[in-house]
Amino acid sequence: MSQALDNDAIGPIVLINLFTVKPGRMDEFIELQKRNLDRSPGNVPGWRGSRLHRSTDGRTAVMMSMFDTIADHKRLHESSRIAEHVQKIKPLIESAEPTYYEVVHEVSGP
Repeated sequence: MSQALDNDAIGPIVLINLFTVKPGRMDEFIELQKRNLDRSPGNVPGWRGSRLHRSTDGRTAVMMSMFDTIADHKRLHESSRIAEHVQKIKPLIESAEPTYYEVVHEVSGP
């Protein structure tokens, strides 16, 4: 598959979003993200799950979300629910850097 993935790329497709969080706002950011994620199971077509990570230095967070297709993510991102959520987290972050990835290899421990 080429480096540029199209909307119909069959997944799993992983969206990795690197957030730079404003100083002193990490706990609030994490709580808002957790609340939003906890409402997602069964309510987001094409969504397979997400993992939220906080850096040990407390400056950044990474969200890795898996979707069936890029189009599934884009449909979610255009929803009013996400628009409302983005407005809540915007004051807490300096930047967000989302990038799509395709899974090319996976290994699990025993």
